[in-house]
Amino acid sequence: MNASMRRTIDTSGPGPARARSIGLALLVVTIAGCATPAPRPPSVVSESDFARLPEDRMQRVDVARQRLADASDELGRAKLGVVNDQHEGALARSDQVAAQAELGRAAAETGVGKDSNEPGQKRLAQDDTREAKAGKAVADAHLAYAGKLATSRAAAVTAAERKVELRSEEVNLAKLQGLEEAGIPAAGKYDRVATLERVGKAQKSFDAATAAAARADAETATAMRLWQPTSK
Repeated sequence: MNASMRRTIDTSGPGPARARSIGLALLVVTIAGCATPAPRPPSVVSESDFARLPEDRMQRVDVARQRLADASDELGRAKLGVVNDQHEGALARSDQVAAQAELGRAAAETGVGKDSNEPGQKRLAQDDTREAKAGKAVADAHLAYAGKLATSRAAAVTAAERKVELRSEEVNLAKLQGLEEAGIPAAGKYDRVATLERVGKAQKSFDAATAAAARADAETATAMRLWQPTSK
């Protein structure tokens, strides 16, 4: 009987402990669920809410939209600049081929001069070698300039893209400000701080891209100065 009692106690013993474990787990899940932050309100004004803005309150948005249109035009011109300047790289590569050919010809002349041991032939080979090396220096400077120009054009496109993004965020902010100034209740459902943060982030990206484009322009100008004197 004592053994039976022991078996009864051993079998029923884990029950309360297991119940406590389950209860504790449920409590942890409940607390974790309560601690989950609520989603932030939207920061981009919907077209349906923007449509509530009266025409006489559109001035701020119209100005922002015009600035966006101007930025889009700048982006188009920047992309066109990339296309227009692609020929510079082709010309520079063509110059490299011609310069290498001249070096090869001068090397052949030098070989002939050594074989013949004629002073006139040697002088001709020396002159050809000097001219070929000068031509190669010009071709190298041209290729360096073409590379810097391509980098500069690409940086200009990136800066223009960042500007379009910034102007787009400014249009969104202008819409929200218009709704707020007009006292339209729908404005209250938007996260104004997040909207301003979007503008600030876009501004930083634009500033960084503009600085990079300025550096690329300066390097291109230096490469041009190094190339043009040698090409004269």
